[in-house]
Amino acid sequence: MKKYLRLIGILLFVIILTKINIADVWQSLLHADWYILSFAAMLNLLVIILRSFRWVKLLEIQNYSFGFAESFWSYLRSLYFGNITPARVGELSRVHYVMKYLNINSAVATSGVIFDRVLDSYFVLILGVIGIFFSAVWGQYISIKVFLVICMFLIPIFLFVPDVTLTLARFVPNYWNMREKFISWARNFFDAIKCFLNLKSTVPVLLTVIIYILFFIQCILLAVAMNLQIDMFYLILCVVVFSALSILPISISNMGTRESTLIFMFSYVGIVSEQAITYSILFFLIINLFLALFGWLAFVFYTDKVDKLDSGIGSVKNLCKEHSANKISN
Repeated sequence: MKKYLRLIGILLFVIILTKINIADVWQSLLHADWYILSFAAMLNLLVIILRSFRWVKLLEIQNYSFGFAESFWSYLRSLYFGNITPARVGELSRVHYVMKYLNINSAVATSGVIFDRVLDSYFVLILGVIGIFFSAVWGQYISIKVFLVICMFLIPIFLFVPDVTLTLARFVPNYWNMREKFISWARNFFDAIKCFLNLKSTVPVLLTVIIYILFFIQCILLAVAMNLQIDMFYLILCVVVFSALSILPISISNMGTRESTLIFMFSYVGIVSEQAITYSILFFLIINLFLALFGWLAFVFYTDKVDKLDSGIGSVKNLCKEHSANKISN
């Protein structure tokens, strides 16, 4: 059943295509300012450089040395895996990579990657609050404001107050000592994440601010390239909503959910479905596909330390097998 969940977004995307004028979408794409779009695409490189540097600094806080080049290529490859897996779970490939590279356990490796993702999620949430408070369209919806503000306080509680989170362990089935294993892993995870609760995290936080300023400049540039008349704060809110929906395991690369969100939310400001779909396609091409392509190239062609270690171990194993075979034959 799970393997069919990812098809929901694709099915939704196909249904949307049957209900719009594809010719209008094509014309909108042709008349977009591709010079502006090219500049927006180039900003991806700067964003990835900053993200890679942030991961290096997070690992430094945990007293681990991780080279920038390794961080950069690993981050690129994780984005490739994230774009081809539901709910972007492929981005957790960095956990496996750093475990092998630094020879650390999964709880410690996960803590750095999770905190990295929490920084992203938290700033997306903050921008969502800013968008909804300053947007003239949905500003009157008090319940949405309250929900977003509550989420802003809940995330740090669940992350930095272990006793609250560990109470959820009672819902974990106790088959094969699964509950005890989860509790043991979670305690190691929270012990590792405590190190981020100091001023050393200032640099990663500031880097996150810059990353999201650049990201939303990209989103605004896409609208400018289309000559789309939309309030900046409302556009930020739209991007936050479909970004939040990307955690649902019903789509790959947010296909279908992004288009549905934009059609619904753009309609509130008089923007037709064809323009919403055009914006979604440009977002996919300029941000998602651009990064996924470079991530794929890094995955296929770049040989890093872990690859070399694996190949070295593989070579040793092959030599041992050959040696054993020779001894048997002799």
